[in-house]
Amino acid sequence: MSAGVVLAPVSDPIAAAVRWREQVGADPDGAVRAAEHWLAHAGDRELRVLARHICALAAVERGRSAEARQHVRLALSAARCARLGERAAQVLLTSAWIELNRGDPDTAWRQLAEASEQLTGLDAVRAECLRGVLLCHQDLLAEAEVALSAALPRLLEHRDHQWAANAYVARGLAHLYRNGLDAAESDLAVAEQLFGADGRDGRAALCRHNRGCVALRAGDLPRALRLFDEARAAGVDPDEHPEVRIDRAEALAEAGLHEQARGELHRAADRLRRLGREARLGDTWLTLAGCALRAGAPEAAIGPARRAARLFRSQRRRSWAALAVATECQARLRAGQVSRYSLAAAKRAGHACAAHGWTTAAAELWLAAGREATRLGRRVTARTLLELAATGRGQVPGSTRQLAVGWLGEALLAADAGDDGRLFDSCRRGLRAVESYASGIAAWEPRIEAFGLAEELGGVAIGAALRSEDPRLVLRWVERYRLGSAHRRAVRPPDDPELGSALVRLRSAVSGATAADGSRLRTALSEIGVLERQVRDRALLVAGGSAGEAQVAGVDEVLSALGDDVLLSLFAHDGELHAVSVVDGRPRLHDLGAEATAVLETQRLRYLLARQAESGDGRVGAVYAGGAAEAAAAVQRQLLAPVLAALPPGRRLVVVPTGPLHAVPWAALPACRGRGVTVAPSLRTWLRGRADAGLDRSPGEPVWVSGPGLEHAEREVAALHAAGGGRLLSGIDARAERVLDAVDGARIAHIAAHGRFRDDQPLLSCLDLADGPLYGYDLDRLRRGPRTVVLSACEAGRSVVGRAGQLTGLAATLLGRGTATVIASVVPVPDERTADVMLALHSLLRGGAPPAEALATAQATYGESGFLCLGYGG
Repeated sequence: MSAGVVLAPVSDPIAAAVRWREQVGADPDGAVRAAEHWLAHAGDRELRVLARHICALAAVERGRSAEARQHVRLALSAARCARLGERAAQVLLTSAWIELNRGDPDTAWRQLAEASEQLTGLDAVRAECLRGVLLCHQDLLAEAEVALSAALPRLLEHRDHQWAANAYVARGLAHLYRNGLDAAESDLAVAEQLFGADGRDGRAALCRHNRGCVALRAGDLPRALRLFDEARAAGVDPDEHPEVRIDRAEALAEAGLHEQARGELHRAADRLRRLGREARLGDTWLTLAGCALRAGAPEAAIGPARRAARLFRSQRRRSWAALAVATECQARLRAGQVSRYSLAAAKRAGHACAAHGWTTAAAELWLAAGREATRLGRRVTARTLLELAATGRGQVPGSTRQLAVGWLGEALLAADAGDDGRLFDSCRRGLRAVESYASGIAAWEPRIEAFGLAEELGGVAIGAALRSEDPRLVLRWVERYRLGSAHRRAVRPPDDPELGSALVRLRSAVSGATAADGSRLRTALSEIGVLERQVRDRALLVAGGSAGEAQVAGVDEVLSALGDDVLLSLFAHDGELHAVSVVDGRPRLHDLGAEATAVLETQRLRYLLARQAESGDGRVGAVYAGGAAEAAAAVQRQLLAPVLAALPPGRRLVVVPTGPLHAVPWAALPACRGRGVTVAPSLRTWLRGRADAGLDRSPGEPVWVSGPGLEHAEREVAALHAAGGGRLLSGIDARAERVLDAVDGARIAHIAAHGRFRDDQPLLSCLDLADGPLYGYDLDRLRRGPRTVVLSACEAGRSVVGRAGQLTGLAATLLGRGTATVIASVVPVPDERTADVMLALHSLLRGGAPPAEALATAQATYGESGFLCLGYGG
């Protein structure tokens, strides 16, 4: 029995049953036990009706609609047989609520009307409250607000906190759907307090979840994810309330985690079917369609959106039907199903969507239709649609996505009018909105997805800059486009003990799996998969943000900092590769041919180098070496042609790559052997590293770390420690937390260990230490990255290139934490030569050589080419 629930004396079982009926939400298990006792032993018909009603309400609390309907049917039958009109009406009120949740509003309205004829007093006020809830579910939001606002004072007067809380929830959702986000947050917060005070912790937690939906609608993804997580921790069971999975899936899709989102949605759909609530599948289908659109698979979005629209219409959920139709229209347009009819349909669907408060979806649809109309040469239609899309840039509240879409529409209108000044101003404003939003996100994956909103804005601006043939203007806009997650000063560290604990458990599980076999290995691998998901989920919740505003690198600032160095800034536009070179202070613009050709040759070069490293120095290795030399020459012809003549021996090169070209092993190119080459994600990163490299750090001693199972590692770090002093962590001392503590803010950190790169989840790329893997998520917990980091591990320099050129991986994480220079490999390197290369590298660094030049000399001396100098190498 729940604390605080006072039962009537045994001599008055009817009063006791009424009390239990009112307290079902606080203690559904205790209420059901009492009801089952009466059903088994009581002969009083009214008591049996109340007992069935209690069982129905408990099933509602647990989300079991089919079970609740069965109890309601039996209760109604018993009440009518006994001519208990008031009790029957009370049961009908509950039945109407159940039918509403099942998605059958017609039956709900009919039962509410029948019940209202016999209800008086407080029950009549509850019926008016339910009427408001029904109006809300059918998108008659203004009428719903009036009905609920009228019922609330009377519910509070009767001290009926349970139904008052229901009214606040419904009114809060009405405010939400009308974009009254502050009012929605206020009503849901009051409802949460009322449910909590009444002992209905589960309902209070659902209010917390709904507040997460408000945050998501407002574009505050980090807060939405945290509120969803808090609601689950407070007792919201996704198996009893599958709708919460749908909301969380929408947030995961917003964060770019499309596979995780789809997994949540399939689990929600399966559970809804098991609970007999198939009518709520429309929400699942609609979110699945949205996921497919965001993932760039419009064909996969068409069917789910169409099914959702059909179901919403049958339920008279007009607002949601409008959103589903708009989603289907956008999917068809993006899948190439474009005609005069489809453009007109998109315009109408956008207006219907906006009328119901889905302003961002309307703007996205109009933008997609406007771009297709432009492609077809229908300029008048295109201008009309783009003008509609552009209206979203000034609306308040407006999500960042809506602002980005609005400014992109304005930029495309300016492009059509030939007004480059207006175009650049629109792109600048849109990018500023995206940067402001992304600067408040600490978690890597949502931050990268947020910067992805800048992708099309940057593309439009770069296209206009290319048409101007002004290399300074092109370089300025390419850099603004690259202004992303790894390019600003260190983000405040995500100090989350739960994330740290999850990483420790994952490390332990991976370490334990190495000794397992057979069924134990299968169990261990399954556990590792679960723990990886827990780490990834927890990492989404970290709080923090940018430590300062990121600024675009000024061209004059770059020219001054380069000195005698040569710059090659690569970028792609419409499938073509371009470059801006700077030689002796003079920028030039170059066309480098098809991007796909450079990518293919780079992949071929990396493959051949990897096979050469694995095969050794025999005849097979010589064959691979010959093929690698041919591929390197091909890459050089395409990428270095603009600056080759300006690269006499000894002149350093700074490269800012694009896309997959971040993995070019530059030292393998003939013109780069022995030459200091620095590879930077952006010029801002390079300039920031240049400034940071001169800062004094404490502690100043270097840190040398070796991981297990790598033949050369302990010999390598022992020799480095003997030559350079500092702190040595090897054997059992090289444990993850100890290593993180030692390298945090250090002057130089050198880690020799086995490395594994994860294309699927780059922040789960790792370095093997004594107690298991050190992950990218671990490195993201550093307060300040070491000034210089050397990762003597295979492919530790690789990154996944996401939307808008954003990088994710071990090296990118370190740069994001403030490390100036990272030296790491992008191809496998033979273990037997790595130690010699590293000893030579550090000897040169101690002698005062800049990192890029030291690496170039060391690699040339021992015939290696797999390591890159990333960030700042001067």
